[in-house]
Amino acid sequence: MLFVEIIVPVFIVIFSGFVLEKTGKLDFRTLTSTSLYLFSPALVFSALFKGDVQFKLAWDLTIFMVLYTLALLLLSEGCGRLMRMENDTRSAFSLTTAMMNVGNFGLPLAYFAFGEEGLNASIMTFVLFTIPLGTLAIVLAQGTGTSLRSAVVNAMRIPIFHAVILAMVFKAFSLELPPFLLRPIDLLGQAAIPVMLVLLGMQLARTEFNASPGFISLSALLRLIIAPVVAWGLTSLIGMEGVTRKVVILQTSTPSAVLPLLYSLRFGTRPDLVAGAILVTTLLSAITLTVILYLLN
Repeated sequence: MLFVEIIVPVFIVIFSGFVLEKTGKLDFRTLTSTSLYLFSPALVFSALFKGDVQFKLAWDLTIFMVLYTLALLLLSEGCGRLMRMENDTRSAFSLTTAMMNVGNFGLPLAYFAFGEEGLNASIMTFVLFTIPLGTLAIVLAQGTGTSLRSAVVNAMRIPIFHAVILAMVFKAFSLELPPFLLRPIDLLGQAAIPVMLVLLGMQLARTEFNASPGFISLSALLRLIIAPVVAWGLTSLIGMEGVTRKVVILQTSTPSAVLPLLYSLRFGTRPDLVAGAILVTTLLSAITLTVILYLLN
C-alpha cells in the first residue's frame, strides 16, 4: 500500500514531465527559472511564515547536514581511491553519491508521505541541503578551478535563502502579512511541488544514458543503501525523534541530484557517468524508498 499510495503518485508526475519533454519540447530553462525564482521561494516563505519555526530544529538539521555531507564525501572519496578512479571520475562519483535530490524529488515525496505535519522539517531540510548543492557540488565539478568563497557567494544569490531570511525576520518581530499578500504567496507556493517533479521528468528525458556498470552499481549502492543507513545513525546520534526524524531520513535517501549534472556538463566532469547514475538511481529508488517507508512506519 505504501508503494501505491506514496511512491506511484510521485513517479506518475515525474513520468508526465518525461512525456511532456519528449512530445512538447517546452522551454525547459524558462520553467526551471520560474520554479527557482518564484514557486520555490514562495513555498519556503509561506511554510516558514505560517509554521512554528523552532530554532532547535534548525540547529539540529544544520548539524545533520554538515555531518551527513561530510560522511558521504569521505565514503565516496575512499571508494573512489580504493577503486583507483581517475580524478574526473572520482569527482563524478562524489557528485552522484554525496548530493541527493532533496528538492525536486525529496520535498514532494516527504509531503506525500507525511503531509502538513512534516512540512516544516521538510522545507528546512530542503533549504539546508541546497547549500552543499550550490557550493560543494560546484567545487567538485570544477575541481580546483574555483574557490569555496566564490561558490558560497553564488549560492547566496539563490532566492530560496532570501525567502528564509525574510520569513525569519517576520517571525522574530511577530509581523503579520495582510491576506491580499499572503494568499497569492500561498497560491504560488502550491505550484512548487508538482512543478519540481515535472522538471525532474523533463530533465530525465534530456539525459543521454551511457552505461558504465561498475561505476553506476557502486554509485547506486552508496546512494540508495549506505546513505540511508548513515542518515538513520546520525538522526539517532543527534537525538531527532518523531516525524522530523522520518522526514529527514526519507528526504536524504532519495536518488542522485539532477543539479550536479548541469555542473558536470558545464565543466566536463564525466557527465556521461553522472547522467547514468541519476537515471538508474531514480528508477531503483522506487524499490529502496518503499522499503524505507515501510521501516519508518
